[in-house]
Amino acid sequence: ASQQNRFGRGIMATPATSTTTDSTITTTEEVMLTYTFTAVSGRMYLVTYVEPALSGTTATTLNARIREDNLTGATINQIRMPISTTLNGNINLTFVYTAAASGSKTIVATLLANANTVTATRSSVLTAALWAIDIGAS
Repeated sequence: ASQQNRFGRGIMATPATSTTTDSTITTTEEVMLTYTFTAVSGRMYLVTYVEPALSGTTATTLNARIREDNLTGATINQIRMPISTTLNGNINLTFVYTAAASGSKTIVATLLANANTVTATRSSVLTAALWAIDIGAS
């Protein structure tokens, strides 16, 4: 039974998704997606955030963060990427999160431009998504 308890349990809830383009990403950090699931203390979760197409009218750097609970919650992972005026970039941020407590857990994906404005282009075939998969006990 102990060994079986260590097995992964799969996706925790329906992924949070969006197909609506957001052209308002600026120097004010913005919540892009919110995902809530039931966590179990000591279990590991593979968390993935995908943003399919990012561009800017002027070059800048974009900060993508995963935070606990809300926009002002603790940062549990982040990446920085250059934004081009001629090429679309994308984010595929994946990491392992270990739950510190059991119960409802909310994680949020945020974006913040260091300068200027960035657009997250989305559509029915360019879907932004955030989800967690239980991969087992730590």
